[in-house]
Parts: sequence; structure tokens; C-alpha cells
Amino acid sequence: MADTSGTPMTDAEIRQFFTLLQRWCDSELDQFANLIVPTRWGDVYADFGRERPPEHPVELYERLPADGV
Repeated sequence: MADTSGTPMTDAEIRQFFTLLQRWCDSELDQFANLIVPTRWGDVYADFGRERPPEHPVELYERLPADGV
């Protein structure tokens, strides 16, 4: 795979990412996953879970379309 770090994602790549993320959540995510994603600006901490933490209001989240697009 070519090194594309630092290259903005195209609209098609963002749609594919959302589709794959939804598939991963449907098929691979059990209860939760806490990931550290290394980037050129430092680590990004991503938390995925089947339950919303009670201290996080639902308004903090952006809902993806059901079909991932």
C-alpha cells in the first residue's frame, strides 16, 4: 500500500471508511474497544462501545447514516 500519510481523504474514501467502520462495529466489536491511533501530530485516542458513557450527553456525538454513507 502506498504511503498516504498527510494526504486528505477523498469523499469516496471517507464513505468507504464509514462503511467499513459500521461493518466492523456490526461484526467485530464485542463490548468495547479502546484504540491508540498514531498520527503525525501525535496519538489519537478512540473509544468504541455498545453503551454511551453516562457523563457524555448524546449531543456530543454525530450519527452516521445507517448505510455508512
